[in-house]
Amino acid sequence: MSHLGLLRGFLAIFAPLAVLLILASLMHYYTLYETDRVSREANEELNVSLAKRMIVTDISSVARDLAFLARHIEKQGLFKISTAERHQRISLEFSAFAEKKALYDQIRFLDTNGMENVRINYVDGKAQEVTGSALQNKSNRYYFREAFSLGRDKIYLSPLDLNIEDNRIEQPLKPVMRFATPLFDLSGRKQGVVVLNYFGQRLIENFTYAAANIVDHIALTNSQGYWLSSPNSEDEWGFMLGNNKSMPTRYPAAWQRIAKEHSGQFENNNGLFTFATIKPTQVALETSDPLATDNDALIGTDSFWKIISRVTPEALTTTLPAFIRVHAALYSIMLVLILAGSWILALTRQKHRLAEAQSEYEQRFRHTLENIELVAVALDRRGTVRFCNDYFLKLTSWNLDEVVNHQWLEKFVPDKAKDDAEQMLASMASPENFPTQFETPILTKDGQQRLINWNSTLSYDAQNRVIGITGIGEDITDKRHTEEQLRKLSQAVEQSPSTVMITNVNGAIEYVNPKFIEVTGYQADEVIGCNPSILKSGEKSTSEYANLWHTVNAGKEWRGEFHNRKKNGELFWESASISGIRGPDGEISHFLAVKEDITERKRLEQKVEAHHRELAKSEALAAMGRMASMIAHDLRNPLSSVKMTLQILSKQKNDRDSAKADELRAISLEQIRYMEEILSDMLTYSRPDALKPEWLTIDKVMDMAVGLIQRKFDELGVDLTTHYQPGLPTLHGDATKLRQIFSNLLINAAQATENCARAEVSIDVMLELGPTGTGIRIDICDNGCGIVPEDRERLFEPFFTTRAQGTGLGLAIVKRMVEQHHGTIEMLANKTGGTCASIVLPTTPQTANEPDNQAMEIHPL
Repeated sequence: MSHLGLLRGFLAIFAPLAVLLILASLMHYYTLYETDRVSREANEELNVSLAKRMIVTDISSVARDLAFLARHIEKQGLFKISTAERHQRISLEFSAFAEKKALYDQIRFLDTNGMENVRINYVDGKAQEVTGSALQNKSNRYYFREAFSLGRDKIYLSPLDLNIEDNRIEQPLKPVMRFATPLFDLSGRKQGVVVLNYFGQRLIENFTYAAANIVDHIALTNSQGYWLSSPNSEDEWGFMLGNNKSMPTRYPAAWQRIAKEHSGQFENNNGLFTFATIKPTQVALETSDPLATDNDALIGTDSFWKIISRVTPEALTTTLPAFIRVHAALYSIMLVLILAGSWILALTRQKHRLAEAQSEYEQRFRHTLENIELVAVALDRRGTVRFCNDYFLKLTSWNLDEVVNHQWLEKFVPDKAKDDAEQMLASMASPENFPTQFETPILTKDGQQRLINWNSTLSYDAQNRVIGITGIGEDITDKRHTEEQLRKLSQAVEQSPSTVMITNVNGAIEYVNPKFIEVTGYQADEVIGCNPSILKSGEKSTSEYANLWHTVNAGKEWRGEFHNRKKNGELFWESASISGIRGPDGEISHFLAVKEDITERKRLEQKVEAHHRELAKSEALAAMGRMASMIAHDLRNPLSSVKMTLQILSKQKNDRDSAKADELRAISLEQIRYMEEILSDMLTYSRPDALKPEWLTIDKVMDMAVGLIQRKFDELGVDLTTHYQPGLPTLHGDATKLRQIFSNLLINAAQATENCARAEVSIDVMLELGPTGTGIRIDICDNGCGIVPEDRERLFEPFFTTRAQGTGLGLAIVKRMVEQHHGTIEMLANKTGGTCASIVLPTTPQTANEPDNQAMEIHPL
């Protein structure tokens, strides 16, 4: 507090003096800045004016040269002499003029058809005449057409751009500006055009020379804002070189103002802009005719140029660094003097206040300690108790005279804690290492120990020397006991073999124990904040969940089972107990779910239940077998006798037998065969034969089955198509039973198409890669009327049939034979109408340790 007070006193003196010094320096800087700004703006305007004057001078000079050449040739009457002589004399005039001026890349005379009659090229300081086939027709060039359309003493100026030869920009870059004027004979008839190709680089060099003082930030642009000359050469000729570098794109706000005004100066975020406008055509025209206006000449694409200087924002602020360099020493000395004087005055005032405040502070502090509900003790450097409050006496049952002026270590610290207490007292000698917060036990009058959490502070005298320690502590004995109980409970939950989950009242997960992570596969950070519904498999109905929430929200315990889904998609069963956790106010604040993984128990229950079903099925089959044996024994022999008698009568018939008797015998034989088939199906279903497996190829087995029923297909008029996938593996199975399976299914398919206009049955055999391994899939499909969905689930039940005749055992026998081969069969709706019987048979034989379910069903019989 003394340092803070000293600082405040110092700032109270220093701050006003510092503000005065800052205001004086700012006024000083502002004066210098304004002077520099006015000087800079005047300098920018002067240099832009000089640059403009130089360009005007260059354009005027070229315009005068062009006018001189044109008038000189006209006055010589050269159009009265022969063409060859005229061309020779013009060539001499042009050559002498080119070498004398050394300013023009080309000087040309084009006749009325645009054909170059004379062309002088200025190369390496010499005038060179171009003759013969090198002369070109320029009738389609814009500058010839525009110049030829002018009247006497009128001048056409082309834009300043890069020279193009053979439809390519000449390299190195050669800026060119064409000046042209029509040529007349003495009678006033137009005879052609004189064209001067002016070295644009000369104009640009003169421009930069005239503005040498600001060459690093002055530029020349055309009317579209593209740079013709720029401090950064990469920005130049953007309209010719195919880039979009221009003033409008880089400084749009500044260009909008520059384009509208003729000249001026302004400042914005991009810096200080000074600009002037040049109209090259107007300059050239005024040179030849001072009274002419801009409307008297043809204005090309460059109707005006802009000379622009830009002083960057950084350059505008350079005044401040310069001011600092020059005057930093002076103001630093003044600041140091103010600092020293302020500190001395503040230190003197602080020492006086400190002595007064110390006494007042000690009185207030002790009064505060007497009234707080915390332990408060003050010790001197020797460990003698100098003060304790009433709460300490109440907690320890000591009297005041039994505490004050007694040694803290000897009377109030247990033996096991004395070493730590001695180190704490010794640390008062080095305040920077003194522990401000620590826990130690103290002894009560009856010998019990109370654990105190101390927050301590050192006491100082007026000379800032440590004179003792004052500790304020909280009795945390009961709190530590509670924390220990909670730690044990927490450890029990963490190590519990059951899954534990805690959610808030909205169902958001706040805690899961390690067993939850082990069972579900989710990490804690993946589920915290989520709803337990992330585990839902979708099997439990909404009403069941509604009942769960109703129960736990009512403060009751819900018990039940969940079929949930793990993170990897695997399903598992849980037995759960869910109840509410109530807060101090009695309201439910959280929900606790304790769950046990009962997947294995469920699997064993299902296994036992399946075993019971198998036993019941075996008993039913045994009873059916006994019944079938009895029927076969009691009915087969009489049926065989009746059948044999009818067959003999059929062979011994005479002419006296009527046709009606023959029909009755045939019907009787047909019904007897039908009864024999019923008996055969019953015996086959109740007493299936054991498999006689062998390695075979499925296509051969299928072909044999087709051959057995081909006659039946022909009678019914059914078209049969087969398709075998090439390279099918061999199959380990019973060929006889497989033929019976395929024959039964094919006959069923054929019978299903009886009412079709065009009966069709197809067989598709292909390789099947399933989750249990490799298999062969056989699809037997028809285009019949199909099977209604409610009947499809019962097709494989014994004695269920949709036809008027039949035992309903055919598909049941087929399913049993397929399962004997460890395969699967299902009846599906055909996409094109009808039904598909789909069979999947494994290609690998059953291993020795795999039980034969069919054998389990048969052996009890």
